[in-house]
Amino acid sequence: MISKNIYRLLFPLAVLLLPACTKYLDKTNPDTEVDPSYWRDENSVRTYNWEFYNLFPGFGNGTGTGDFYFTAFTDDQVSSSFSQFPVTTAASNGDWNFSMIRKANIMLQRVDGVDMDSTAKRHWKGIAHFFRAFQYFKLVQEFGGVPFFNSPLDISDSTQIYKPRDSHQLVMDSVLADINYAVANLRVVDLPNTVNQNVALALKSRICLFEGTYRKYHPELNLPNADLYLQQAKDAAAQLMATGTYSLAADYRTSYSSLDLSSDKEMILYKQYLAGFLTHSVIGYTNSTTLMNGPSKSAVDSYVCSDGLPIQLSPLYKGDATIQALRTNRDKRLLETIDTFYCYAGSLVSGLTSSSGYRPSKFLQPADVQQSPNNTTDAPIFWLAEVYLNYAEACAELDQLGKYTIVQADLDQSINKLRQRAGIKALTLTGPQTVGFADPAKDADVTPLIWEIRRERRVELMMDGFRFQDIMRWKKGVYMDSQKNPNSFLGARVTPNNTVHLDANGYIIPYAAGSVRTFTDPKNYLSAIPTSQILLYPTGIQQAMQNPGW
Repeated sequence: MISKNIYRLLFPLAVLLLPACTKYLDKTNPDTEVDPSYWRDENSVRTYNWEFYNLFPGFGNGTGTGDFYFTAFTDDQVSSSFSQFPVTTAASNGDWNFSMIRKANIMLQRVDGVDMDSTAKRHWKGIAHFFRAFQYFKLVQEFGGVPFFNSPLDISDSTQIYKPRDSHQLVMDSVLADINYAVANLRVVDLPNTVNQNVALALKSRICLFEGTYRKYHPELNLPNADLYLQQAKDAAAQLMATGTYSLAADYRTSYSSLDLSSDKEMILYKQYLAGFLTHSVIGYTNSTTLMNGPSKSAVDSYVCSDGLPIQLSPLYKGDATIQALRTNRDKRLLETIDTFYCYAGSLVSGLTSSSGYRPSKFLQPADVQQSPNNTTDAPIFWLAEVYLNYAEACAELDQLGKYTIVQADLDQSINKLRQRAGIKALTLTGPQTVGFADPAKDADVTPLIWEIRRERRVELMMDGFRFQDIMRWKKGVYMDSQKNPNSFLGARVTPNNTVHLDANGYIIPYAAGSVRTFTDPKNYLSAIPTSQILLYPTGIQQAMQNPGW
């Protein structure tokens, strides 16, 4: 008997699973220019929208990778194999894709002709604006400015199809307009676990925090209105928090290891998995003989002690000579993210081995382990913890810009709730941008307040797929450079054996001797536009299509 009810979506192997059991079939192709028979009623529009949910990877699909754990190219994880920034421009990149943008534009063009009331029309236009905003946001994160299209183009219109890239500013200002439309017009409540006004607010807080900090910390791009975006991030998060609809789960791991998130009040939107329909392999990869992408020394050291102080300052820190000492008096999130034993080359535990010696454990679910690689734990997409983090960071950034005065209540209604769940002392404001201590490891150009809020974001969202873009927006690409951040290339301090490679202090060196990752500024802040795409453009604009340094 099926324990989870779902919609049988158009693309059942790569979609967000939803409640109920209905199979939609239509022989008409709604992506063609002549499709009047398809757009009949609200049900046909809803069916058309399901494919958009493919844009949320979650834990992945089947054996494919997703946003969590597999996004190991950061300073937080030591990949099972050495990864370097690309040196040459690739011929192709699957992320340079505008198909969902075209789909959204078709939907916007068709909705007014569908037989439904004006409120429903505004909602479905809001859905199209939401997903167009989401997809353009992802494109800008990776490539910077891209061609912006707000209408479906005919394949014969080569002038528009191959127009030059629009600026980062134009595209992101258009994204803001899209997400604002979505917030204003989406239903507060639609079908369970589907995009609604609250989901749009969560996405808006994410987008605007990224863009506001990107504009602030990349002054070389001359992008205006960083404070406008940060204010929009703060306001969106505050509006969502004020609804009272959501609350933190008692246990941090609930978001990552639940077979069913439908009753979790922390979830704003989640990806549902069901055996025989849609599964993933996160548990499979962290519970098998496959070499795991273990957390780095840099990541583990970033967790504070229970007194709220970093390990360099806390008298409660017991060192890292053993895993037991390392876990003593520490942030509970560390205890739930790494296991109670080391496993590494030459010292396997039940066949398990990690690149860094630390075994990732936050995704494990005992009831699902035997089903690997067909795991069915649900994946968070938007959840309250991230909204709290967005709010606190936006407040602190606006404060530093002189556009807002942050107060203790801002921290207490956001990240201090996360710290309370993690069993650590609250963060307390002691003055402008100060918190009563300064981490000796802090960057000189980051205030103590912003440093601690960034730390909170790092540990709360550890291995959740946010870290790389956080580093990019803060203009901290050097964190990815092994020579400037050597702890990102080290693992646990372990007992030596004849197999594992250790440094002079006994920490695991996961890669072959001479492996070096270099971050090149500005080149590595954006991906290259694939050469196969550039060659499709008119000769006169091909050079301008490429990003700096490529």
